[in-house]
Amino acid sequence: MSNLNILPVCAPLLALLLSLGPVARAQVHTLSLPDAIDMALRNNPQVKVANLRVDKQRALLPGTLSLTRPELVFEAPTGSRFEPGVMMPFSLPTVYRNQRRVQEDQVRLSQTEKQVTTNTLRYNVRTIYNEMLYLRESIANYQRQDSLLIDFARVTGVRQRVGQISRIEVLNAQSQQREIRYLLDQTRARVRSARIQLGLLIGTPNDTTLRVSGNFQKLAYSTPFLATDSTLVNNPLTTFYQQNRRLNEASLKLEQKRRLPNLIVGYLNQGSAETPMLYRLRFGVSLPVWGWVASSRIKAAETDVAIANTQISLNQYELQGNYDKALADYLQYQEALEYFQTIGLLQADEITKAAQDAYRLGSIGYYDYLLNIQQAFKIRLGYLEALRNFNQSVITLQYIKGE
Repeated sequence: MSNLNILPVCAPLLALLLSLGPVARAQVHTLSLPDAIDMALRNNPQVKVANLRVDKQRALLPGTLSLTRPELVFEAPTGSRFEPGVMMPFSLPTVYRNQRRVQEDQVRLSQTEKQVTTNTLRYNVRTIYNEMLYLRESIANYQRQDSLLIDFARVTGVRQRVGQISRIEVLNAQSQQREIRYLLDQTRARVRSARIQLGLLIGTPNDTTLRVSGNFQKLAYSTPFLATDSTLVNNPLTTFYQQNRRLNEASLKLEQKRRLPNLIVGYLNQGSAETPMLYRLRFGVSLPVWGWVASSRIKAAETDVAIANTQISLNQYELQGNYDKALADYLQYQEALEYFQTIGLLQADEITKAAQDAYRLGSIGYYDYLLNIQQAFKIRLGYLEALRNFNQSVITLQYIKGE
């Protein structure tokens, strides 16, 4: 009797808990591609490291006026008392000016290195985002196939009970359904892995609540891709190696200036207390008699310039090679995508509908039905793969062009 009295009180509470059930689950974070790229450029540790490197090089700019520490000495020129003195060597003004130029080039090089990092980061985010869209549609495709196979297994079971087909056909139908379930589970596991990768890129590691938004469709690109493209110079790597050459050329000029004599200025009273100020001063130059030291540094700097020039040529060669390969992939997947959009998908829909109707009416058997269903979904999966590969080729071309 007491239990009956409790039920009216618990029912509203139970309804409230059930209504709060979805809220208690982990909140889903849906990101658009621009938002994901923006978060990556703000939060990714690689960008933060690149910013710190730029700050470091900027902090070294005042240090280009690297004056030698003054030497405080005490001497007894008259033999009766010690007199204080100070000696200060200076490099020629051209040395300090060239040191400043070298450091400014170093700042620009670190800024360009940051551009290389951000370009690579945009490419990685676009790639994983495209992969997540593909996996989302693959799951939907497998779910539709699974639904059809469930219906197929049900019909097959009915026919087996009335003696129209053997048990082996029922077992085959169930096996096909379990295989699709396995593929579906594997795809969902890939989605979880992709979410973790996206979280790492945007600065939220171990976040498995991330979702992508938008339709999985052909990427639009307004500028046509050409076999010979002069816009490869916009790739940050091209700018990086050119800036690196300017840095090494400035370093070579600096080493050439450093081989010149240094100036020495000092103060020391070598006479009596009444000695005029002019004769208390010292002037001199340092003689660069150890010529092999300066020569070795100059030769090393010349080698660095030669290496920088070779790196520019090598980078152009690699960029052009990567661009040619990506362009070939783009043309290949564009042709495949056009086939699926104009012919393949329509055939898949027709095959599925015709096979379902024929099997229910008994005009085709189990084996023929299964072959037709598998062919239809194979076509749809091929379309999704072609779309993913086409979009990836566009993403790669954008990355190579520095866009």
